[in-house]
Amino acid sequence: MRRITGISAIDHSTAEWVVGSDEVGYGAWAGPLVVCAVAVPRAFNEPGIGDSKKLSESQRERVFDRFTRSTPVRHHLVWVSNSDIDREGVWPALLRAHREALVAALAMVDGTALKVVDGFPNGTKDIGVQDAIGLPKADQLVPAVSLASIIAKVTRDRYMQTQAALYPGYGFGAHKGYGVPEHQRAIREKGPCEIHRKSYAPIRDALLQEDDPLFTIS
Repeated sequence: MRRITGISAIDHSTAEWVVGSDEVGYGAWAGPLVVCAVAVPRAFNEPGIGDSKKLSESQRERVFDRFTRSTPVRHHLVWVSNSDIDREGVWPALLRAHREALVAALAMVDGTALKVVDGFPNGTKDIGVQDAIGLPKADQLVPAVSLASIIAKVTRDRYMQTQAALYPGYGFGAHKGYGVPEHQRAIREKGPCEIHRKSYAPIRDALLQEDDPLFTIS
């Protein structure tokens, strides 16, 4: 018998809840990785929720403020700091964060739950959550994952705005720590700062060139 996977498994499920997880900041050069897991009733399908990357900042903020304060939506955030990423490696840290977020969100619901992770088409077994479904573009297809992506992004964006004030001149408020040309120029001119991921090649190379005391991964 053919095994039902992906979106078919979601469509055929009789679970009472859907728990979905997504991350923000995986490819950034600075700041944390943030994973959110959201639990919603199976029938949940609110307008205005979609892939966080396709919504404007004001739209994301409205969704965030509405659904982080409402029931029956439940959510759990896991933060992975830049120093944790340097110590663990970003991929193992990502797997751990998804696992912790899903387990915490699952503990918030009574009844059966369908577990969906954005991406991971062949790797949900590495997360360590039984029967989790890895679905590419789940943030566009599954409302629980869409909401998780929005909550994670707004949370991280707000944090990076605070870091822009602490570390002026890097542009963290605009690019949120990603390796855009403006960020690369700031690193060349100012050198890396405390929230940069020192294990990433561009940051490691900049620190080695300066013989910078920041270059210590503990």
